[in-house]
Amino acid sequence: MSKNRFILLFVLLLAALSILPASSIISRPAATVNLIRNQVISEAELDDEYQNYVNMGAQGMTKMDVLNILINNEVFLQGAERDGVTVSDRQLDQLYAQARANAGAQAGRTVTDEEFAAEATRQFGSVDAYRQALKEQYIVNQYVLLEKGAELQNIPMPTDAEITSFYRQNQQAFFQAENVKLAHIYIPKTGDAEADNASKELLEGVAADIHSGKITFEQAVAEYSQDAGSKNIGGDIGWLTADNATARQGWGDAFCDAVLSMQPGEISDVMESNMGYHIVKVSVHNYGKILSLSDPISPEDTATVRDYISQVLYMNNSQIAMNNAIQEIIQELRSEAQINILYEEK
Repeated sequence: MSKNRFILLFVLLLAALSILPASSIISRPAATVNLIRNQVISEAELDDEYQNYVNMGAQGMTKMDVLNILINNEVFLQGAERDGVTVSDRQLDQLYAQARANAGAQAGRTVTDEEFAAEATRQFGSVDAYRQALKEQYIVNQYVLLEKGAELQNIPMPTDAEITSFYRQNQQAFFQAENVKLAHIYIPKTGDAEADNASKELLEGVAADIHSGKITFEQAVAEYSQDAGSKNIGGDIGWLTADNATARQGWGDAFCDAVLSMQPGEISDVMESNMGYHIVKVSVHNYGKILSLSDPISPEDTATVRDYISQVLYMNNSQIAMNNAIQEIIQELRSEAQINILYEEK
């Protein structure tokens, strides 16, 4: 390239840059952090992160507070990298797959890749941003275990006095609504009046045979029920609680209240819900009460209220210990790093 052509290109480049606002070329640095390399935290990054906190409803936080959080994050990640804590692409893929599986377990169904990606994007802006958050959280956990693992293994279990005190202060939270354990013989509504009337008449005959002893409830379930999920387990559909809004919306208040009025061992005549026709058998009926420390935390759980409170208090203590360990590591790393804060609060 000739000298004249090089000069011409350089002049054109300067001309192009000169028509752009300064903010579009480079954002002013708010701070620099150097533990194993120099990293600039720009004012644009600071503004974006501060706005995130505002959007989340954070109260009383200044931009300097947020800048210190960004500095802590950076020095922590640099420290982890220096001390050999890394995440491979394969590990990150496994973390992402496990997160999707956990979401499915909470939803009670399989969550597709598309559904999970959409939710990750809604919460984090993109799948890549979500994966980055997973990566950084994993690094935090592994680095804390590396540096403070021995301390975190010595968290004491809560004492009986602590458990009792928590229970006394939160007793109303352990109210258990009235509930029944039930099974049913079920034929769904079709929307066709003639077919639905035929289904109802069929079950009326079945109910009469059960009450007369011609057939047992369990035999009738196997022969007549169209509920595939409970047909092979005696019609068992679990527990209905008086405060179950989902069940009331699906079945209707009248059906739920009628079932909750039944006694253990009672078998109903044909009952109509929003969804279809049922013959219901109740095996257990518990009235609403405040649970004691020795009561199961729920009808379907063997863990007691005492067990639940013990776990809650232990997890709280573990989180406090984890937070303290993270702060100790950050303070140690900040003392080793070169940190230059350039931002001035306006």
